Amino acid sequence: MAADASYFPYACLATRRILDVSQKTTPGFILHIGASEADRQTADRLLRDRVEIIDVAAFMAGSGYRFRPGGVATFIRLFADQFPEFAPYDHIAHIDCDVLFNRDVADLVGQPIHAPLLAAHDDYMYFRPGYRNKLSMQPGAPYFNAGIVVFNMPPVREQDLLKQARKLAVDGQMNDQNALNVAFEGKWQTMHPNWNLQSLGTREFRFSQAYARHFAGGKPWGNQVGVELEALRIWRELARDTPWGRPFEQRIPFERGVTKRFLRRFDAFAGLFGKDVQRRRARYDGRTMHRIYARQADEGAMAVQFPEVLGGFA
Repeated sequence: MAADASYFPYACLATRRILDVSQKTTPGFILHIGASEADRQTADRLLRDRVEIIDVAAFMAGSGYRFRPGGVATFIRLFADQFPEFAPYDHIAHIDCDVLFNRDVADLVGQPIHAPLLAAHDDYMYFRPGYRNKLSMQPGAPYFNAGIVVFNMPPVREQDLLKQARKLAVDGQMNDQNALNVAFEGKWQTMHPNWNLQSLGTREFRFSQAYARHFAGGKPWGNQVGVELEALRIWRELARDTPWGRPFEQRIPFERGVTKRFLRRFDAFAGLFGKDVQRRRARYDGRTMHRIYARQADEGAMAVQFPEVLGGFA
């Protein structure tokens, strides 16, 4: 995981959850920029020396790269080929701080990978296919969500793919996810959707079904939209006996986001008035796409072109 000072506590809590649900020993790292001494001490107590915590502020400042304004910490993942701590490993998983695991992380990093990257399709982007023109990608190029990815480091190092991503991020003033999608276009394998089961506007699949739940919409420490109450209780329990518990207090006595999901039932009506996003979303069948991606993952398939056509929601 990687985080700046403000996200460092959330990275530690998410990491603690990984330790709690994992039976096997998998080396773990939190790379941070500017975490306070108090938060570092809390992290040491919470993680009990089972995860290496590394301050990479000096490394990032001296890297020679000047990324777009915003959180520099999000670009740390683009340097996975540069940190000496990672040199011994063939598979490296990067996990965002807003992810809660229900399954052993060893099952994620230990699966066979025959492409440079293992990643999950991001259906959210297929409702907005203009990204292909914006990023100068090929027609029908699929798009992955970088919240949970596994780098297959031998081909990544051999092909200098992360170096390409860093250059794209700087030269094109891209965010890290876009830069990765361009650099790894045609070079990624479909991840089982349960490993990156996103909360963004979904109602078909819930927290208990996820191998890893990615709160890509509302944050458990933010507006909490789309955060199941079961998951919110786990975040609160993780933060218990730390100074980090207040953001996870339940705001209202029911799950937030119910109204938003209800309004999306009228997407087909909105689509009649030229709302392309709603038109595409109305034709989207989450369960069908989940089955397709799960089958592709089980087969070790590369990400397919025009996945929205395959799913019938173009």
